[in-house]
Amino acid sequence: MKDNASILSLYAVTPCHAGSGSSTGIVDLPIQRERHTNWPLIQASGLKGALRAHFDRFKDDCIKEKPQEEIFNQITELVFGAESQKGDHAGSLAVGDVKILAFPMRSNVSPFVWITCPAVLKRLNRDLALIGEKEIDLQPLAHLDDGAAKWVAGKTADTSVLLEDMEVQPDGDFSLAEGKGAQLFAKAERLLVVSDTVFGYGVTHCTQVMAQIKIEQKTGTTQDGSLRYQEELPTDTLMCSIIFWGNSRDDKASLQASTIRGYIEKEVVAGHLQIGGDETLGRGIFAVEWL
Repeated sequence: MKDNASILSLYAVTPCHAGSGSSTGIVDLPIQRERHTNWPLIQASGLKGALRAHFDRFKDDCIKEKPQEEIFNQITELVFGAESQKGDHAGSLAVGDVKILAFPMRSNVSPFVWITCPAVLKRLNRDLALIGEKEIDLQPLAHLDDGAAKWVAGKTADTSVLLEDMEVQPDGDFSLAEGKGAQLFAKAERLLVVSDTVFGYGVTHCTQVMAQIKIEQKTGTTQDGSLRYQEELPTDTLMCSIIFWGNSRDDKASLQASTIRGYIEKEVVAGHLQIGGDETLGRGIFAVEWL
């Protein structure tokens, strides 16, 4: 892997709502999606904001005296950029979008299985090539029909598998081999490679939709017009992002990329990270791992 790049693996511990604003459709508050594929994603600005907020909480736990607060504020601006538009330099790290890797779907062979598809793996290969990592051999998936599938992990038998109301017929196994690509799927204990069409159906129609209402305190009844439906990425979704590290952009380049990277990966962002809205409802908590 290139010395200035990291892969951030994210596993959804709770449902996540990274919203895209209001909608005129059935779902009032949809999640962010790619324009050309309609796959869910979390935009880079959302991840960078979450990293900065997490850094601020870490900073608050460390600060005991005024001089320390000033030093930490300087470090924040050097790493993430100045908060105001008048800042004289940008941050030192470049954050990529959080892309989906595997999506959990209810099935008949277990409570749920994860699904991925050739198009997702091809995109992952491009990201791996970008940072100098070994790519996944996708030749065995060259002719995967809509009704077909291949087990990557957790194979029970080559019996048909129901994914919600869709049926696929597994035919043999597929190996991710070794490397960072395989590590990203390590937590998917029952993983199926399905066709791009089936995957698109799953991530489009099988996300979680929650109803939210506001209670009128005086009457104890629902306030008129308060009902809304909010879309969420389900628990157990697997995602990842590519992050590039650079030296601080101040005149003296006072912080080196290796220092920033080690500090963030080993001390600040380790264990869990909250991304998206409804933090007070426990939404958007991800288990994170730096590869």
